[in-house]
Amino acid sequence: MADGGAPGELPEVPAAAVRPGHAAGVLSIAWCAAATGLGLAAQHPLAPWVLICGLCLVMAWAAWRPSTIGFVLAAALPVAGWAPWTGWWLVDEFDLLVLAVLAGGYGRWGLDILQRRWVAVRTSRVWDRLVVALAVSGFVSLVLGLRDAGVGIDTVTAAWSSGDWMTRAQYADHDSAFNALRVSKSILWAVLCYPLMRRLPDALRLPSARLTAAGLTMGLCLVIGLVLWERLRYVGVFSFTESYRTVAAFWEMHVGGGAIDAYLAMAAPLAFWAVWLSPVGWRWGLAALLALGTTYAVLTTYSRGLYGAVLVGTACMAFMAWRFGIRPRDGGRRRGVALAALLIALLAESIWVLSGPSAMAGRLARTETDLMERINHWRDGIALVQPASQWWLGLGAGRLPARYSAQVPGGEFPGRAQWQRRDSGVGQVVLSGPAARQDIAHDFALTQKVDLAAQGNYRVRLRYQSDAPLVFLLSVCERHLLYDVRCQWRHVRPQSAVVDGGLWHEIALRGPGFKPVGRAMAWRDGMFAVTVLTAGQSMRLHAVELLDPSGRQVLRNTDFAVGLRHWLPVAQGQFKPWHMDNLYLEALIERGALGALVLFLLGAWGARCILDGLRAREPLALALAGSWMSMAALGLVISVMELPRIAFMLLLILLTTSQLRRIPQYSRPVTDCN
Repeated sequence: MADGGAPGELPEVPAAAVRPGHAAGVLSIAWCAAATGLGLAAQHPLAPWVLICGLCLVMAWAAWRPSTIGFVLAAALPVAGWAPWTGWWLVDEFDLLVLAVLAGGYGRWGLDILQRRWVAVRTSRVWDRLVVALAVSGFVSLVLGLRDAGVGIDTVTAAWSSGDWMTRAQYADHDSAFNALRVSKSILWAVLCYPLMRRLPDALRLPSARLTAAGLTMGLCLVIGLVLWERLRYVGVFSFTESYRTVAAFWEMHVGGGAIDAYLAMAAPLAFWAVWLSPVGWRWGLAALLALGTTYAVLTTYSRGLYGAVLVGTACMAFMAWRFGIRPRDGGRRRGVALAALLIALLAESIWVLSGPSAMAGRLARTETDLMERINHWRDGIALVQPASQWWLGLGAGRLPARYSAQVPGGEFPGRAQWQRRDSGVGQVVLSGPAARQDIAHDFALTQKVDLAAQGNYRVRLRYQSDAPLVFLLSVCERHLLYDVRCQWRHVRPQSAVVDGGLWHEIALRGPGFKPVGRAMAWRDGMFAVTVLTAGQSMRLHAVELLDPSGRQVLRNTDFAVGLRHWLPVAQGQFKPWHMDNLYLEALIERGALGALVLFLLGAWGARCILDGLRAREPLALALAGSWMSMAALGLVISVMELPRIAFMLLLILLTTSQLRRIPQYSRPVTDCN
C-alpha cells in the first residue's frame, strides 16, 4: 500500500511532485497514427475523400471526448470492413478507425501536456505490467513469424526496392509473411489504446467503461439488422430448412472461421443483462426486442458452440446476479409477468428454429462425428510444433496456415490467388487449385462483387496462360459471401497448354436469368468467380472482363494493375488450414507457452477485476462477466486471434474490466493530464 493515506486509500499527489510525460513522444504517436490513417484512406478503392473526411471527424471527436473512444470502436466494429468491394486484406476500414481514434486521443494528450493541464490519476501496477508483457510477447511472436516465413534484411531490402511492396502487402494471403503483421495488429491497437484508458481521471473511468458496453450493444443492434437483411434477401427470415449460416458483415469469414460467433458470444450477454436491469416500461420493451433479435441472430448461425457459449454466459450472469444481489430497482408482479412472457417467447423462438426439418437438426445429429474430426484437427496442429523446445515461444504469429497446409497430410488449401508483377511491369494473378486433393477443388475461387442484370446471360472475356491442360469454372451467382443461390456458369476445358497470354478468350455463361421473384430478392448481391478445378495446376490470369446481357463491361481492375483491388479470394469449404478452432490451442501453437501465459494472466486479472466489481454490486460488472464467460466457453471450439477485428474486441473488453474498480493495494498515484 502506498504510504500517507488511510487504509484502503491512496494519497493525493501534488502535480509538481511527479514529472509528466514528454509531449514529443505522445504527439509523435498522434502524428504517425494520423499520417498513416489518412495516407491509407487516400488510397481507398471506393470513396477516399469521404473516408478522409470521416476520419478527420473521428479524430476531432476523440480529441474532444477521449472517454468515448471505447464506444466509437465497439459500435462501429461490425460494419467497419468492406473487403468484398475493396479487396483489402492486410488492413481494413476498422484499422483506419482505430488510427483516427489514436490520433485524436494522443493529440489531445500531447496538447494537454504542452498547456500543463494536470490532474492526479491512479493506475494499476498489475495492469501496466500485463500490458507491457502483452506488447513484448506480441513483438516476439511477430519477429518469430517473420523469421519463420523467411524474412530477413535482404528480403526486406529487395521488397522495398521493388516499388510495389505496399501492393504486395495489402493484397497478400494467409500463406505469406505479411500474415504475421495482419494477426499482430490487434495486439498493437490494444496496447496503444490502453494508455488512453489509463490516463482518464477516476471519475470518468467507470462512465467510460459503461460507454464501451453501450457501444457493444449498439454494435449488436447493427449485427441483428444485418442478419435480418441478409436472410430476408437470400433465404427468408422465417425459413430454417436450408443450411445457410449468416455472416452479416464479418467478411473475415471468406476463409471460414467463427467471426460472427465470437462477436455474438461477447455481445449477446448484454442483451439479457439489459432485460434484467432495465426499468419496466418502454426501455424494458426495447431490451426485450433486443433479446429476441439477439436470440434470432445466434440461432441462425447454426453454431452449436455459440449456443452453448451463450447459455453458459447467461447462466453465469443469472447466478452472479443472485449471488451478489444485483437486482433491478423496480420489481413486483408486473416485471415477473413480463419476464415470464419473454422467456416463453425465447423458448418458442428456439424450438421453432431447432425442431422439425431444420438445417440445425442435421448439424446436431453430426455432433459426435464433428467432435472427433475436430480432435484430430487439434492433434494435427499440435504436431506442427517441432522440436519440443519450440513450445516455449511457438511457431510465430500468423504461421499456422502456412505450416498446416504444407505439413499436414490432406490439410492443403483448396486454392490460392497470388498477385505478381511480371518482368514487363504488368500485373497478373496466379490462380491455382488444391495441391493434390481433387475433391476440394470447387471450394475456392477468386471473386468480385457485381450488380446483377435481371434478364439475359453474361459473357466472360479473359486472357490467361497455363503450362498444362486444366479445367476451370466461370460463374456469376447470387451470393452474399459463402453460399450460391442462382447461378450462370460454364466449365472451360482447354485441350492443351495456353501459351499466348495476349489472346482473348470469350465464353458465354449458361443458366437462368436473375429476375427477382420478390422485392427483397431484387437487392441480392451478385458475385463473379473464377475457380481452377484441376488439382496441382494453376493459370496465370492477365485480364478478365465480364459483359452483362447488354454488352456492358462490369468488372473493376480487370488487368490487375493495382494488385487484387476489388477482388477477394473466397473459400467455401476445407477451412481447416486457416483456423485451429480452439482459442487456447491456437495461442499455444503460434505464441508458445510464454505468450499463452501472458494472455491467460490478462484474462485471469480481468476476471479478478470483474469479481471486485460484482462485490461492489456494480451492474456493469455483471454484463462484462457474461461476455467474459461466454467467450471463454466458445474459445474451446473457436479461435479468434487470426481475426484481427474480433481479437481486438476481446482485448478491449478485457482492458475495460480495468476500469471497474481501483484495487488500492496494487495501485499507484501518478500525475497526468486531464
